[in-house]
Amino acid sequence: MAAIIRTEQVWRIYQQGALEVEALKGVSLEVEQGEFTALVGPSGSGKTTLLNLLGGLDSPDRGRIWLDGTEVSGLGPGELSRFRLHHIGFVFQAYNLIPVLSAYENTEFILLLQGVAEKERKNRAMGLLKEVGLGGMEHRKPFELSGGQQQRVAVARAIASRPRIVLADEPTANLDSKTAASLLDLMRELNRQEGTTFLFSTHDPLVMERATRTVRLRDGEVLEDTTGPVSGETGEGRREEAP
Repeated sequence: MAAIIRTEQVWRIYQQGALEVEALKGVSLEVEQGEFTALVGPSGSGKTTLLNLLGGLDSPDRGRIWLDGTEVSGLGPGELSRFRLHHIGFVFQAYNLIPVLSAYENTEFILLLQGVAEKERKNRAMGLLKEVGLGGMEHRKPFELSGGQQQRVAVARAIASRPRIVLADEPTANLDSKTAASLLDLMRELNRQEGTTFLFSTHDPLVMERATRTVRLRDGEVLEDTTGPVSGETGEGRREEAP
């Protein structure tokens, strides 16, 4: 099976005054369609940097990136924006909802940009909000929702366009454990039903326990690749040492 996400010797170097910080050092990675993968590691390991590169929110200094058969590292800004619109869903730690829009309007926003007809937009957005447990709250603004409810809207928005790939950056960081577990179970179920590929950056053992694969980063390099869920930071299961 061809990988839906593939990176080849990806480097990202940041300039901090006179210093060069190597956030990623030649990362090569393949993720197949339908995987539920966690990128783990301490702060500064390169998790969020890699996720931002995959999502086209940043560009590598060296190396190549393919998503769903397209080399996104070779696309111009306009082409990249169009690709993101139709292929990638994002879930951010800070939710990134539009504050003046309701839960329904936030959820349908990507569909509106895609030119989806109004009736289909409404059916899909309302159905998803009900599926994530927000039936009856469709017209509430973000400030009228709890953190967990806002993150549920963010998940509904991310999957509304039925993307092949969902990138989630620390999606449970601001949630209590019960809300986080409920949201992760929802995403895992969507992963099973739709075959959507989920890639998380996370410190959260709850994510690792549900992941079908865990990729551990340290100092900008892949340290370990584990197939199957792991238990917290100890990481049980079959491991493959990175070359």
